Amino acid sequence: MTREPPQLLAGLAVTRAGRPPEEAETVVLVHGLGSSTTVWNLVAPALAERFALVLVDLPGHGAAPLPDGEDPLEVMRPAALGARLVRACRELGVPRVHLAGHSLGGWVALEAAAEDGAAACEGAAPVVASVVALAPAGLWERPRRRPPLVPTGQQFARLGRRLPRSLLRRRWARRLVLVATSAAPGRLPEEVALDAVTAVESAAGYRAADAGIAAGRFTRGPDVRAVAAVAFGIRDRVLPAPRAQLRSAAPAACRWLVWDRCGHVPPWDRPADCARLIAEVVAEAAGRGG
Repeated sequence: MTREPPQLLAGLAVTRAGRPPEEAETVVLVHGLGSSTTVWNLVAPALAERFALVLVDLPGHGAAPLPDGEDPLEVMRPAALGARLVRACRELGVPRVHLAGHSLGGWVALEAAAEDGAAACEGAAPVVASVVALAPAGLWERPRRRPPLVPTGQQFARLGRRLPRSLLRRRWARRLVLVATSAAPGRLPEEVALDAVTAVESAAGYRAADAGIAAGRFTRGPDVRAVAAVAFGIRDRVLPAPRAQLRSAAPAACRWLVWDRCGHVPPWDRPADCARLIAEVVAEAAGRGG
């Protein structure tokens, strides 16, 4: 799959791939905490055959720096990231977009859809036609707070920095590194583990984004007017049911799916199903839009 060089829009690094936007619907993919566009590597090729893709790096992640002169804690609030995402989508120059996000990115995509829905109620032209949230953060009554002595994912990654990357060729090493996030970490390709470790240890926005996640929850379900779907893995250890999978916090009319053989990262454990769900939701939204 050929990708164009990333460009900054509203402080987000966006990378275009797939079909020309004048020939196909535009799908925008948003990663989670400490990740990057590489989390979509098992999903994006199938989507690129059908859609114009826009892969997003959030500020302080991947190819996107933290904005100069702005408070990182403010920048990385999920609601603030959602507002940035809407601005970036409007700058793409396409009539409508379809958002798909994982974990923090799922929360950000829901915030963006809510922001767009509220603006449409005030007379602005809507741009977000659909949203798919894969294992989204924010669907809880109270944030899940980390005990103070438990290291963050980034601290774990940096502790392992001295280990040779060649270890990730071994199944036992991939199980050790990805056991919290995948239902079958030993079966994942070596490149998936390497990309994940590289992304999280180098994410300058990790701490601020982690603080933003812990400071609130998604409350704007009624503002989402786009076609919506939420999918969780039944073996999600990061956002376990029912505590972190509160259906009443999601948009009221959304599709709600729980996948077996799936952990916290559906784009790794169920990539074909992720691509299929996104395509189905895009088709439903495009049908409504004419």
